[in-house]
Amino acid sequence: MQADIVVPVSVFAMILGIVYLSYRKKERMALIQSGRDSSIFGQEKQCYSTLKWGLLLFGVGLGLLIAEALAKYDILSPEVAYFSMAFIFGGAALIVDFLIEKFRNNNYPEEKEQQK
Repeated sequence: MQADIVVPVSVFAMILGIVYLSYRKKERMALIQSGRDSSIFGQEKQCYSTLKWGLLLFGVGLGLLIAEALAKYDILSPEVAYFSMAFIFGGAALIVDFLIEKFRNNNYPEEKEQQK
């Protein structure tokens, strides 16, 4: 039963990857042929991925913990409590991550300059 789903999804992912890589190659070749600077491909956006994942997992865990309490005391049904709290606290964690990164980039621009 699972093979009925896995095979089409993997074929679709493979085709999508091939199309993406071919467009990417065409874009880079056109940039090289026109003589433009290819430094735009080397720019890395400063992202604190460990902070993002840590906050996301912390938020989801906190949401599940609160959902357990809501389900135990019959405030919400278990299905609604688990899904809603996981999404609410996971989303809140990603918003907190965004605000931390924005604050850090605005207050410490010299870090950005040193990494270049």
